[in-house]
Amino acid sequence: MTASDNEKRTEGWRTVELPENLVVEVEQLMKEKHEKRPVQVALGLFIGDLIRDSLKRAEVQEKYFSILEDYAVEPECIYIRDNNRDVIAELRFKDGTDLYCNIDGAKNCVHVGFAWSLPAVQKLLWDKSKNLNS
Repeated sequence: MTASDNEKRTEGWRTVELPENLVVEVEQLMKEKHEKRPVQVALGLFIGDLIRDSLKRAEVQEKYFSILEDYAVEPECIYIRDNNRDVIAELRFKDGTDLYCNIDGAKNCVHVGFAWSLPAVQKLLWDKSKNLNS
């Protein structure tokens, strides 16, 4: 008997096992994203969408040249690799939560815009703003 023989089969579906703590995290994310929707999304469909999005991102990263990449995110500084200019931009915090780029001498350049899109930076900025307000 192979591992696939043990899987419960439904036409067009396969059953896989996931660690309990991962399922709890996904359920929490699903609740946050779909809490106010009139129709509930099935957990399997939600996980499928997450996986598809991840696969698309991986495919794009493999096929296409990344102009900007996150190099490092630290509490006081964010480093962005600029492959077009072959430099690493150093973004430092000024005035609390504003980021300032050493390459462009600005707080509204492409490096800062890219940094704002990174989940690790969003979390860092959220934490910083909470600390400033307390």
